[in-house]
Amino acid sequence: MKSNFLFRILKKIIPKNLKKNPFLRKGLALIANIFYGFPGKKLNIIGVTGTTGKTTTAFMIKKILEGGGIKTGLIGTAGYFLTGQVIPVIGQGPGTTPDPFYLNHLLRKMVNQGITTVVIEVSSFGLMYWRVYGLPFKAAVLTNLAYNHHVKLHGSMDNYVKEKLKLFQMLSSQAVAVLPQDSEYFELFKKNTKAKIIPFSLKQNEKWKLKLKIPGAFNILNALAAINAVTDFNLSQEQIKNSLESIESIPGRVEVITSSAPFQVIIDKANTPLAFQNIIDYIKNDLKPNKTIAVYGTFDESPIAEREKLAQLATDFFDLTIITEDDPKNEAPDQGIKDFLQFAQKNQIPANKYLTIVNRREAIRTAISRAAKNDLVIILGRGNEKLMYYKDKSIPFDDREVTRDILKEFHYFS
Repeated sequence: MKSNFLFRILKKIIPKNLKKNPFLRKGLALIANIFYGFPGKKLNIIGVTGTTGKTTTAFMIKKILEGGGIKTGLIGTAGYFLTGQVIPVIGQGPGTTPDPFYLNHLLRKMVNQGITTVVIEVSSFGLMYWRVYGLPFKAAVLTNLAYNHHVKLHGSMDNYVKEKLKLFQMLSSQAVAVLPQDSEYFELFKKNTKAKIIPFSLKQNEKWKLKLKIPGAFNILNALAAINAVTDFNLSQEQIKNSLESIESIPGRVEVITSSAPFQVIIDKANTPLAFQNIIDYIKNDLKPNKTIAVYGTFDESPIAEREKLAQLATDFFDLTIITEDDPKNEAPDQGIKDFLQFAQKNQIPANKYLTIVNRREAIRTAISRAAKNDLVIILGRGNEKLMYYKDKSIPFDDREVTRDILKEFHYFS
């Protein structure tokens, strides 16, 4: 593809020590805007950022706008959604927020299709590398902000927060900034944007009666964020309500794998302490299974502090934790397991609370084989991701497809 090819050429000729240079990165983004005729100026652009909930909130915003008759595109972790077409992230360069050439290529394509509004998931790396520089955002949403594995790559929590702030510093006084009122970072973001502030909270005064099909208290907050993000689109409360209530599921987010098994199987993207806690609260308050068996792994950029927090949350709550691999990339596939075992031994976690299985497929198979009536198997970390990355290769691996195959092996599909 022309846009990807051009960006790859530019990356090759740029000296390595300049690749993070903000002036260079802004220049590349500006060139991309010019090359594609500033397509962002012809679109209403809504940016969604945060530690968790970006994909769900982005899908909710898209669904609300479409329910109001507004032709809407989406660019994010689950794919690039155009009119009647979904382009998978695989092979398109950086996943959640693509490079500025491919990003503007997508925006130009949307304009040509008659799309008037686009929702973009804006990652901290997308902001660090100024991939969205020059785009006139109509609104921006911060879902939440908490410690996670990206902090390691940014160098510190302060640096991570500063990158997220960039999106709100880009907003004009005509734009809207949707911020979580109960966040410790609320005042910081409020002070660092010219946009009109719209706070959201479970304690906010305006009441909405919604029957969401997608579960979890955290999704109520995602829905509130989405509702506030469309404030300037003149949609009726009834249109918004009907749109949100029509959402059956979000790919890889609390996604139930339907089968004839006497137990429930759920796939979720959760791979940070905040996301783990949200899932645990959901299981505890809404599902209340007899026994919960969890499968998860850690990936190479996950720092030891996060690995230990995940291990603590898992062993404190799940009846059985099966620790396995997940995007080991530049480290050995069993390194995350070794770190988990070190935590378990240091904290005297009973041996019957966990299993270690390096091969992720075998880990999922073991979890299913150990589940009984009214139990829950929850497979965490990857959601709808399609590839697992090793040091010198990548292999197809979708937790949902693998889980369905294993359930078929156990004759849980008719």
